[in-house]
Amino acid sequence: METNTTTQPETLNQKEIADAFVKKEILKLERNLFVFRILSILIGYVGITLWLNAIRTRAPLWFVWMLVIIQFILYFSIFIVNYQRSKECGLNKYFGFILFVILCLLGRVENWELLIIPLLIVIMLIFSARNKNISSKRQSLLSDK
Repeated sequence: METNTTTQPETLNQKEIADAFVKKEILKLERNLFVFRILSILIGYVGITLWLNAIRTRAPLWFVWMLVIIQFILYFSIFIVNYQRSKECGLNKYFGFILFVILCLLGRVENWELLIIPLLIVIMLIFSARNKNISSKRQSLLSDK
């Protein structure tokens, strides 16, 4: 009669495999959430900007200002979401804050937003894909060692 006993190293190895799988899935979840958030904000920003440019001359002033406020909120949201993701990727929060404030202000100069926003999003997508750090919010999903 054969007994099925697992030794301590086998159990430990299975736990490491499970932890690695969970970590990989959490990282994929965080990356996909970031991509969804940034793309939805970007689509909203581009849509409002194009709509605003099309109706600016013939729409009532109150409506134009309402769209301008929504456009600014979406513009700043692009940088806020990127800043939050950069903190999750391990960037120093003070350096990141200063960096994103400077980029945000430079984006408002002339048409620099046409360069800064796409460049920022591409760089953050690359950093996000290479990220191996789990955010502190989701750290509790990993088992304790």
